[in-house]
Amino acid sequence: MTGLDDDPPPYFLLLAGDSVVVLIRHVDAGATFVGPEGSTWTMREPLETGSKLATRAITAGDQVIKLGMPIGTATKAIAPGELVHTHNLRSNFIAVELEGAEHGNGSAD
Repeated sequence: MTGLDDDPPPYFLLLAGDSVVVLIRHVDAGATFVGPEGSTWTMREPLETGSKLATRAITAGDQVIKLGMPIGTATKAIAPGELVHTHNLRSNFIAVELEGAEHGNGSAD
């Protein structure tokens, strides 16, 4: 696709203030459209539905926000419109073990 795509954008901003949008349809490499903050994005690679794109510049060490919650920490700088995934994001989710969970009340007998 060349030139600016006149169709509705292929992404959805889940919550105002999020630092990522989610693609709601496949985009081809070279597709060009306007991001939620007004900058023009050109896709470097084909991306599938569900992929996350940065809404704005994210600095290494910044929290990445989706649905108003931090989902990870940027491991390097991420440009607006760039894919946000395991190559530039460290997950904030860790396994949590609850002591006494086998008893259903969190207390030891």
